[in-house]
Amino acid sequence: MSIRHAILGVLLDGTMHGYQIASELERRIAGGRYNSAQIYGSLHALAERGLVVAIDPEPGLSRDRRPFAITAEGRDEFRAWLRAPLIPARPLRDDALVKLVFLGLHDRQQLIRLLERLRRHHMRRLAGSRRSIDLSAGSDGTVDRGVLADLSAAALRFREEAELRWIDHCLTRLRMLHDADEDAADEPAEEDSAEGSSVS
Repeated sequence: MSIRHAILGVLLDGTMHGYQIASELERRIAGGRYNSAQIYGSLHALAERGLVVAIDPEPGLSRDRRPFAITAEGRDEFRAWLRAPLIPARPLRDDALVKLVFLGLHDRQQLIRLLERLRRHHMRRLAGSRRSIDLSAGSDGTVDRGVLADLSAAALRFREEAELRWIDHCLTRLRMLHDADEDAADEPAEEDSAEGSSVS
């Protein structure tokens, strides 16, 4: 996700300080809490580009509560970003796939353990993404913000479910191979035992 553009989108509603921006992003976009250092770092980067401007805080408030406002340039940047074509950020071949191929060749048991850890990770993320989905729309044809928040949670949930389905498929196949290897290793021992009985 482009955190900087998400911040610009939130600031279209009015001036906010970093904590308010983080809370608003968490409420609108599923995925858990936002790192305050990332929020403030992005705000300063946006300010350097002239896309937001810092406003002096009210007397008695700390600098952490300093509000930021979007500039005209920031509005233009955000609208251009919304219209730009969407390019999927995830590579077709990520680390999990590469490790699958090479660990499978060299250490199948380690690969199974890695997939089991990955499965637990995705189960935790799936549990945090559960949310009811309401597809109602406003009378003017726009979609309510709560609906959009639900749809963002659904996107995360469906992705996690797809990852878990793939991991379960891999584990099933690998365990079948492991069981087949164990059966093959037991066969010579059984044959030797049978031969010994016939000789005696």
